[in-house]
Amino acid sequence: MKAAIFKGQGKLVVEDVPEPKLEDITMPLKYTDSSVIFRKDDLVKLKILAASICGTDIHILHVPQGHPSAKNIILGHEYVGEVVEIGKNVKNIKVGDRVAVDPNIKCGYCWPCQNDHASLCQNMTTLGIFADGGFAEYNVAPAKQFFATPQDLDIEKAIFFEPLTCSTHCWNKIEPRVGDTILIFGSGPMGCYFIELARLTGLNTIIVSEPQPFRRGFAEKLGATVVNPLKKNLKQVIMKLTGHGVDIAIDACGIPEVIKDAMDLVRPGGKIATFGEQNIHAFADQVSFTKVTQKELQLIGSYATTRSFDQTIKILERDDIRLKELITHRISLDEIHKGIELMKKGKAVEIIIYPNQ
Repeated sequence: MKAAIFKGQGKLVVEDVPEPKLEDITMPLKYTDSSVIFRKDDLVKLKILAASICGTDIHILHVPQGHPSAKNIILGHEYVGEVVEIGKNVKNIKVGDRVAVDPNIKCGYCWPCQNDHASLCQNMTTLGIFADGGFAEYNVAPAKQFFATPQDLDIEKAIFFEPLTCSTHCWNKIEPRVGDTILIFGSGPMGCYFIELARLTGLNTIIVSEPQPFRRGFAEKLGATVVNPLKKNLKQVIMKLTGHGVDIAIDACGIPEVIKDAMDLVRPGGKIATFGEQNIHAFADQVSFTKVTQKELQLIGSYATTRSFDQTIKILERDDIRLKELITHRISLDEIHKGIELMKKGKAVEIIIYPNQ
């Protein structure tokens, strides 16, 4: 079969590899040099129906590498597929089911897993980052990572399952209220998911800060009030709209400086969600945590997802969810390098790969 293999040092190669079988597989862990074995009776084989390129994939392919991963594995952690074979112990899905994937495989027995913080599992591994993922025609992985979707759910909605579970996990932690005002930094895919969640929740004012003109257009299409912070004073805009600052600010771009800005732009007692992946050494000495104290701010961290899977499927089933509008390109696996370059240049939002076409 055809697959996109990460060779290290920014090199991704599309080549023919053996089609995977239901057999015992060993996967390296994320945080240690150890590995975990999954038995064939607990595995599922998928025909990949669609996969999408994530910003994390771009970080992996950066030189120097911006996100850890294993070498010589098939990339792609956002994918959906059709079940073609199951191990004898598999009960949650059956042959013929269409499924979405949670790529983060948790151990289930460490302290975070047993105390409702499974996204922080210390023995985690990830499909498409540390083990073979969805940039291929077929994939084999543990059955527990797959969630059956309605057979009539559009594949081009189902493909948003994995990233939307992460956004929904963050949204649940924020606990927004109908009528709240929100500031979202960035209108890439994640920022746009938050726009949709804010709209569905009934938030009063949705403000997006985005300097890139291509992405601003998508936020405007979704109904947000969009500000180019390079040309307008963001604080003046927010104070004019709210009078006292936003109730919630979310970093959906991973740019360190926005956390500092958020502390000035949220109201007293407001909430700041640090969702974007940050360089932890880049700006800590510039942030005044005295502001956190004096404004009684709430800082909310959110990483991956713990248990928002069924909730996300229900969101995707809604007729009024508009995520398909974010798809800018549909490509074959042979065109993956074109898609990666478009993502790097900020000329794409959601790129869907069809490995079997």
